[in-house]
Amino acid sequence: MDKLNNELLKLLEDFLEQSDDSFEEVLLEYQHSRDILKQLVAQMYMQYGIDGELDFNQLQRTGVIKQFNEQVEEELVKIGNLEVAIMTTVLGVAFTQSYYQSAFTIEQNLGVGINFNRVNQSILDEFVNQNWSGKHFSDRIWTNQNALRNALAINLEKGIKNGDKLDKIAKVFDAQFKSKSSESMRLVRTETAHIIENSREKIYRENGIQKVQHLATLEANTCSECAELDGNIYDIGYDPIRHPNCRCTTVPYLEEGTNIRKDNETKEYIPYQTYSEWERANNL
Repeated sequence: MDKLNNELLKLLEDFLEQSDDSFEEVLLEYQHSRDILKQLVAQMYMQYGIDGELDFNQLQRTGVIKQFNEQVEEELVKIGNLEVAIMTTVLGVAFTQSYYQSAFTIEQNLGVGINFNRVNQSILDEFVNQNWSGKHFSDRIWTNQNALRNALAINLEKGIKNGDKLDKIAKVFDAQFKSKSSESMRLVRTETAHIIENSREKIYRENGIQKVQHLATLEANTCSECAELDGNIYDIGYDPIRHPNCRCTTVPYLEEGTNIRKDNETKEYIPYQTYSEWERANNL
């Protein structure tokens, strides 16, 4: 079972890396929007600044602040829409790949034909649209955008009224965008890990697996809670509370002398050499 456990853990890590790569476009959009807004602030200082300072009341009267806030809104809506679209795609791909490749990995390691269903749009919608953490991921994305919008407005007003120079306000904008883009990355990693776990639980249930073993990624930065859970046995469906960015998973726990559901015994097992061969043979 150690080989199976290691392979399932490696799959999780690979899928999380793939989601990071796919999400890179969103991070680049954060940087692009940040640069646009910093340039607008620089133009304020060049056009209205006196000795490197701005008069906030004057900027309000002339509509400059209003125009800036409208541009902020446009940029953040653009980021939010892109983030929702890419997150939806990332989760759908992660579920599909994890479902099939986990089935293949279990089949090859246990030497028994695995039951599985074809992943269609209805199945994807069911899992991608889950409200598992109390708030759908799209709601969290727009909450983050609203928080960034408010932070930019508050810090710009505060900086101007305090007489801050351009470079200081630019650094504040850098910090705000860095913080929110990090939150976005943490969100996609957390959602991806969760949907991968969902895909595996679906395979386990479809094959009569009743118990799972908690498997932690043991490395220098593994949290103490995850390390303590490593190796624990649970009934399927019971999932210990996990923290954001968690990279733990569950693997099938088969007690000595038990088999995967009996109807698997009549299903032909072929020891394919690669996942691609298995995928083609099953017309996936």
